[in-house]
Amino acid sequence: MARIIVIDDDADIVRLVAIRLARAGHDVDEYYDGTSGLGAIQSSKPDLAVVDWMMPGLDGIGVAQAVRADAALAAMPLLLLTARSDPAEHDYACAQGFSAVVTKPFTKAELLSAVSALLPEDQAAPEAG
Repeated sequence: MARIIVIDDDADIVRLVAIRLARAGHDVDEYYDGTSGLGAIQSSKPDLAVVDWMMPGLDGIGVAQAVRADAALAAMPLLLLTARSDPAEHDYACAQGFSAVVTKPFTKAELLSAVSALLPEDQAAPEAG
């Protein structure tokens, strides 16, 4: 089981992702803006963060850049959720610090597969429901 932070300004997406990850056996914390989500990442140092790109204020790219600039967090995997489907934009996001990208809308299988791929084997819990 991994500790995962989900950051998205869309409460429905946050709840959907949190429920799917919790049912897969993960401990999930929810945040609805980049600033509070980044603060939570910095204070709790989770195993993974799932972050939306387009948010008011501090967007996902800003969160990724801040995480990568922090030596204590630099190796933490970051999964980007985005409605942007252009491969060039995905490449840009990865160049800014994201470990992987999942395009919205996504299936439960796509989300869980991406999360499992980013976590060490002993934390990539099998799907529980």
